[in-house]
Amino acid sequence: MTDVHEDHLHILVCMERLNAAWNTLKQIQASLDQPLVGPAFRYALVEYATAFNNSHSPSKKNRKLSPSLVPSAHSGLHQRLINARDSIHAHADLTIFEAQLEVHLVAGEKQISCVRNFIHGLEELKNLPEVIELVEGVLRNLYDEHEKSRRRIAD
Repeated sequence: MTDVHEDHLHILVCMERLNAAWNTLKQIQASLDQPLVGPAFRYALVEYATAFNNSHSPSKKNRKLSPSLVPSAHSGLHQRLINARDSIHAHADLTIFEAQLEVHLVAGEKQISCVRNFIHGLEELKNLPEVIELVEGVLRNLYDEHEKSRRRIAD
């Protein structure tokens, strides 16, 4: 498989992931009162962000979508989603919890207490329409890249 072929395959996989995210977000929008909205939203954010993280290929070249595909009006939201994916949804980044662990001697026994931030991962749910617009904008731009890639292969 050539680099051009791998690039095209990567675009196809990213289109699948972004379309899955869009579909999940639209279903959430239609049923916000359902109990699985939280986990579904978090899943959709991981699906979205995956396209912008390194993807290993047979040629050992790392591929990820360029941030230039993100509509400029949504660049801040995009970066927040990427950061949340990296620190909350797909990893357990302890720094965001700003935790304090204390050990106290109470009645002759050691007691451990922990105080930390509560991060539920749904901070951007209130921005659902904007998240959907972001995904749609990236998909539009990615469809353009897909067409360019298809032409490169055909030539």
